[in-house]
Amino acid sequence: MINKVHNLDYLELLSQIPDNSVDLVLSDPPYGINYRNNYSHVRHGKIIGDSSHFSYELLAKEAYRVLKPDTALFLFTCWSEYPKHYQEVEAAGFKMKEPLICQKRASGKTDLFGSFQSNSDWLIFAHKGRFKFKQTFLLKNKRAGTIPNIGRKPVPLYKKRFPSCWFGNEYPFSSENPTYQKRYFHPTLKSTRFLEWVILLSTDEGALVLDSFVGSGSTAVAAKNLGRRFIAGDISANYCKMAEERLVKQEN
Repeated sequence: MINKVHNLDYLELLSQIPDNSVDLVLSDPPYGINYRNNYSHVRHGKIIGDSSHFSYELLAKEAYRVLKPDTALFLFTCWSEYPKHYQEVEAAGFKMKEPLICQKRASGKTDLFGSFQSNSDWLIFAHKGRFKFKQTFLLKNKRAGTIPNIGRKPVPLYKKRFPSCWFGNEYPFSSENPTYQKRYFHPTLKSTRFLEWVILLSTDEGALVLDSFVGSGSTAVAAKNLGRRFIAGDISANYCKMAEERLVKQEN
């Protein structure tokens, strides 16, 4: 099953994965908000399973089963569904942590003059056991080398702790740039670079990353770029084909 894209429903895919075998679950399931992206000249079709509240209950139970001890789970959601999804993930046995809220590219035109224009993605973040972030070389400390207080060690060159909100030029957008939006026609195309950051913070080289809602294939491409293994699946045959093409081309 490893390093392949499977055209399967998420529960069918998860049922084939052994217990305690996965190092990271990173996925963007349907939220249940009847979402439709109208940013392009050609309207996207609606996401399968997104017409009503999509429960994370069964997904979370299976994710907990297949994850190794002391690992992490990241699931995209949205502000309106976060409370329900939080409860469903917690009920599966996960230790809930502060969510990761990150900047996505806001669409150009909008007719929502009574609402704020959405420019954020929300990710549920939870532990199975005692998970710890990995040391990375993603961001340098602005005060690297300085001693904050007498008797303290100098500030290290690279950050070991990250904020829960990733906004600003030093952080990657969670959504892909317009060039890829045109090349890979998917309504919620995630940034490979953003997913690489999450994978680097959560796993070592050779780790196994699971995405049972892989869509256009961004998580699988990110894992491959970083020398990680992956198990990827999606209910849409068209998106599975798209993901396979990206993996062959080794494109972000």
